[in-house]
Amino acid sequence: MKKLLLFLWAVIPFLSLHAEDADSLYAKDMLPIGTMAPEMVIDSVNNVTLESLRGRYVVLHFWATWCPDCRRDMPELNDLSYVYNSDSIVFIHVSYDTNKEAWQKYIGENKMFGMQLTELKKMREARSSSMFKINWIPAYYVINTEGRIIERTVDVEKLARRLTLLDKSRVRIPRSKMSKNPEYKGGETMLRYYLAKSIKYPRVASNYGLEGQTLVKFMVEADGTISNARVTENKITVDDKLPYQKLRGDARQRVRQEALDAFAEEALRVINAMPQWNPGKRYGMPIKVEYELPINFRLQYNSDDVWSGHS
Repeated sequence: MKKLLLFLWAVIPFLSLHAEDADSLYAKDMLPIGTMAPEMVIDSVNNVTLESLRGRYVVLHFWATWCPDCRRDMPELNDLSYVYNSDSIVFIHVSYDTNKEAWQKYIGENKMFGMQLTELKKMREARSSSMFKINWIPAYYVINTEGRIIERTVDVEKLARRLTLLDKSRVRIPRSKMSKNPEYKGGETMLRYYLAKSIKYPRVASNYGLEGQTLVKFMVEADGTISNARVTENKITVDDKLPYQKLRGDARQRVRQEALDAFAEEALRVINAMPQWNPGKRYGMPIKVEYELPINFRLQYNSDDVWSGHS
């Protein structure tokens, strides 16, 4: 019994040491609260800097794919970014990876939300680690709307608590720097007009009274051009008209598939022929955005039961 008590007494100090606030050990050399955050270029192509994000709150996350603690905290950090990342609160992930492919793969697989930055240099060699006094990762700063540091920590739970206290009434974003989705020039009304004027109803579908809907995804590039259009869903919505109902067996399946193929081909033709859009913007900067658009193929009927196609 005496040996057991001595053993427990020896372990207690060890446990107490590990229960000590991690910030007192690993964040003590980080920039003090109240300091103006150093200027840093986030995106040189679009001239995004920390200063250009004034008016918003900014969360800086310093990390690397090779860091076990970073990987451990990533699920909780991702949850925070999904909840808080917006025009008002910007998440910027600063990586100390030197392998670009591994860095990009990890971002994609873990669906990291926010702006991504790396110098492709080791932590001790990177300019950002010197500027922000990063000696341990993961590390986090919260910067207020005036550009001052209001939180510094290596503890993702402490970051989470701080985010709940942010005062969004202090956010001031010029209209020109607000985020927006891509838009067809002239808005939805002109988009519908373009589709109605451009779509040619497939003959095989109109001959048999078939109607359908084709869902197309495409990328609106930062310059407003359209790329990577592809059909993600394609279905017949009406197949109860007499010409089609007279078909039997293989003939019915063949016509149905031909109509679906024709709907897909025509939808892609019209999407790829669209004029430039107004591109999407993130923090006021043009960005590439994926867009999803349903193309409806419907028939118009007159009193003589003759039909013509429209979208």
